[in-house]
Amino acid sequence: MMARMVLKLLIFIEPYIGPGHKKFHSAQIKKLCRFVDAANMKLTTMRIFRLSHFVCIAGLVIILGLLAGNHPAEAGAWKLTRNVWSEDDEKAYSNFVAALGKSKYSNLNKFIKDPKTNPLYGEEDKKFNLSSDCADLPYLIRAYVAYKLRLPFSYTSAIAGRGGDQRYSRGNRPTSFKDQDYFSSPQQLFYQVVLINSGYYRTGAEIEDSDFYPVKVNKKAIIPGTIYYDPDGHVAIVSEVNEDGRVRVIDAHPDRTISKPWFGAKFTRGSKENGGGFKRWRPIRYTSDNKIIRTRNHNIVDYSGDDQYKKTFSVKGRTGLSYHEYIRLSLCDDARKSDPVKEFAFMMTDLHEDISYRAMAVNLCIEKGISKRSHPGALPSNIYGTDGIWEEFSTPSRDARLKVAFREFYDRTRQMIIEAEQNYAAGGVAYARQLATAFLQQYIQLSPQLSVSYLNSAGNRVILSFDDVSQRLFKMSFDPYHSVEFRWGAQGEELASSPDNETKRRFYQLEYRLRNQLERVYNQPTPL
Repeated sequence: MMARMVLKLLIFIEPYIGPGHKKFHSAQIKKLCRFVDAANMKLTTMRIFRLSHFVCIAGLVIILGLLAGNHPAEAGAWKLTRNVWSEDDEKAYSNFVAALGKSKYSNLNKFIKDPKTNPLYGEEDKKFNLSSDCADLPYLIRAYVAYKLRLPFSYTSAIAGRGGDQRYSRGNRPTSFKDQDYFSSPQQLFYQVVLINSGYYRTGAEIEDSDFYPVKVNKKAIIPGTIYYDPDGHVAIVSEVNEDGRVRVIDAHPDRTISKPWFGAKFTRGSKENGGGFKRWRPIRYTSDNKIIRTRNHNIVDYSGDDQYKKTFSVKGRTGLSYHEYIRLSLCDDARKSDPVKEFAFMMTDLHEDISYRAMAVNLCIEKGISKRSHPGALPSNIYGTDGIWEEFSTPSRDARLKVAFREFYDRTRQMIIEAEQNYAAGGVAYARQLATAFLQQYIQLSPQLSVSYLNSAGNRVILSFDDVSQRLFKMSFDPYHSVEFRWGAQGEELASSPDNETKRRFYQLEYRLRNQLERVYNQPTPL
């Protein structure tokens, strides 16, 4: 009955949706459809609702009212055992995130259902569905831990900005909130919290009632569970900080998989205005009159509205640092000595992880049969921020970040050689030449070991070394409708097994300029 009511409402609202209404990102409509699917209505019935349109805010509010009821549930999603998060509770949250990062799983659902890896596992986890993309992941994890520990959970349920796509608009501010008392069950809360988008993180550093606050750059603040907001519309969670200052994060994707890359220049630096950078959950307190009080910035010990937003960075006697260098040196053990050759090998291994995560995304696209479908004959208005099949299975953002990571690899290697040349105590120019030779030997040795492979359209395996991938970075297609050969930048005989027709091959040529871009451009057209 509920599913039919929602469907009828969507049918009723659809003719009234037009460009004059306030836009709402259609990816959120798809998430809403998944919630309806939980009420036994097949997602396929939603196809009559054209996802190329945007639903008006008023219509969404009505739909959510039908799904969740007109008033907060009196019983609440869970009964609280404490009204604030203690230091031990925060450690439990941090340990949960660290365990997810160390696990073998690339899917949140599989992790929470494994009693050997999930430190908070319980029998009730068998019934939960915690599927997320990048923006949802921090909210789902925090809500899950709050439920497990029976602690208060509150989140921003609506925001307002200065217009345009919320994910990239200016001046975003929270306008309404919900907490665990609003819902009748944990799963209901989990389903609705995924309606948020990355714009909910896009709040200025000075905002007092946002879900998160920017932190000081030190080892006490940047720990497992800390969040990184990339203002290009991406969100990740810190899962590890090692002794040399490297930060590993958990990164979720539209295809519902998670990856675990190392933090670096592939994550865009934010500004004070958009609140980009490392952030933590704002402390909250549940009062005796059933209200949530959010801690103000000046009462938070590790809050800083300046540390990450300086014009220039310096730390530990080093000046003129980039933001990413500043983060790493600030988190590095003081007594640690740098080993350039190990650093070089680590960067190659890090890049190989990124390449492997891309391989997973391409394989999923091929397995779903997207490459066998006819090309739609046009690209989305913006290839980096869209919806539907393109959002879920294309890789322009992932590919751009990979190119930036390779550029960082080159820049850092070059810098280490320059520093060696200036290190007269170690031999100056002679030491620099020795180091360059060691780098080359390391590259030759590791390149075949750090390989990836794919099954071509004829069913034969093709192996690509690290060097092979580096040589074809700008040839690898991000288009989900292309065959696996084009997705991996095949040329010559390697391309002969591709079944792609003239239309798909024409689009591959037309997309050449877009493949050569390193920077992701959002909230504006990205024409061929």
